[in-house]
Amino acid sequence: MVILVPHEIAVATLDGRAYYKIMGMLKEIGLEFDNVMPGERPNPSVKLVITTEKEKSMMSHGKVLSIEELGKDIYLAGEKIINHLYKDGEDSIIVGIDPGKRIGLAIYYRQKEMMGGVLNSMDGAMEKVVRLMGSTQAKKKLVRIGNGDPEMAERMAKELSKRLKNMVIELVDERGTSSLSMMKPKRKVARDQKSAMIIALRQGKRYIGD
Repeated sequence: MVILVPHEIAVATLDGRAYYKIMGMLKEIGLEFDNVMPGERPNPSVKLVITTEKEKSMMSHGKVLSIEELGKDIYLAGEKIINHLYKDGEDSIIVGIDPGKRIGLAIYYRQKEMMGGVLNSMDGAMEKVVRLMGSTQAKKKLVRIGNGDPEMAERMAKELSKRLKNMVIELVDERGTSSLSMMKPKRKVARDQKSAMIIALRQGKRYIGD
């Protein structure tokens, strides 16, 4: 027996190009969705319908966003979607970083798992975090860096503190996280990204810098 999980987002468009753009965006953010026809009433579980600007007037649902309103920045689009879905929780973004040969990243917005990934260079990871923190509309910004590689963690914290202001940086002791090691992400992720997710959820020691 297949158990269907109710989705909170529905995609409604007959525009093939727009559909694949919306689908790719939601997949990267990690949000599942239903498909409905423009003008069709979605399931009661749906809190937000995403469509095109041309088809928006066909939807009678209370919350409707167009792909044009979401824009091209994948993270800002994710923020807009989560803001429409969840008004509860603190308006904050948390980025977890797992330093090493492969650097894991995990992003939480309003305490909701959003997106992440694995990068192969420190420079690439730093650029992604700087770009993300520079564009976010969140009121509170927090970066948590695991100290499994103390030297790299220190370098990352120092670099981020120089390039970004109005942001808290914490160094997280990765020992004793076994209680979180069984956490189950919404989707299958690489080991380094899962480590970053654990780091993001663990309070660390605030980095003061020089």
